[in-house]
Amino acid sequence: MGRRNRKNRDSEDEGIDQAELEWMRKRQKTTVTTSNNSDTTSSDINKEPKANDVSKSSTTATTSEEQDKIERMRLKKVKKKARQKEKKMALKQEEAIQHSKRQAEKALHDKQKKDLDKKKKKLKETGSQEYKTLAKGVKYQDLVIGKGMPVGHRKKVRVSYTLRSKSHTSGKIIDSSHNFGFRVGKGEVIKGWDIGLEGMKVGGSRRLIVPPGAGYGNKDVGAGKGGDLYFQIELLHVAP
Repeated sequence: MGRRNRKNRDSEDEGIDQAELEWMRKRQKTTVTTSNNSDTTSSDINKEPKANDVSKSSTTATTSEEQDKIERMRLKKVKKKARQKEKKMALKQEEAIQHSKRQAEKALHDKQKKDLDKKKKKLKETGSQEYKTLAKGVKYQDLVIGKGMPVGHRKKVRVSYTLRSKSHTSGKIIDSSHNFGFRVGKGEVIKGWDIGLEGMKVGGSRRLIVPPGAGYGNKDVGAGKGGDLYFQIELLHVAP
């Protein structure tokens, strides 16, 4: 009996041991599985930030490239606008230069035309502006061409005159008269007058340059010895 009971206890103990072993195995498997799951979860958790980091890094890089591209495009536009502005400024400057040239040319043309018109008008009024030389070196220049009766030989005339030294305009006035009468060709005046009044008409005005040989010789009448005499004469009347 006693043996049988021991054997039975041994058998029961063996059965319990088997059950404990089975339970231990299951627990170990569960622990391993849980550990693996935990590791997997931990690994996944650890991996997620890395994936996010890569995504963030990629996004940052893309944003930076886009900003660089935008900046390049902006600078390109700025440079383009600057070039266009420079071209416009250069064009305006060229137009201003051309306008100034045209204005200067027009002003010169107008001045030349005005001067020419003045000369024509003066020539029309005065006849010739060049001095013409007569006998004994007497020179004359018509300022106004008269329209009345012409001077004739031995005709009685009345004149208005001014005598200057050195110049008709700035020389010292030596003598003058507003109503001087004489008979042409009778020796009543210096030879230069008889020669110089030839061809004048009433209303005319003439300048005479009389050298000493046709004037007062070496006598000093205010122009110095042997000096030329500068007369300006206006013919007022010629007797019929």
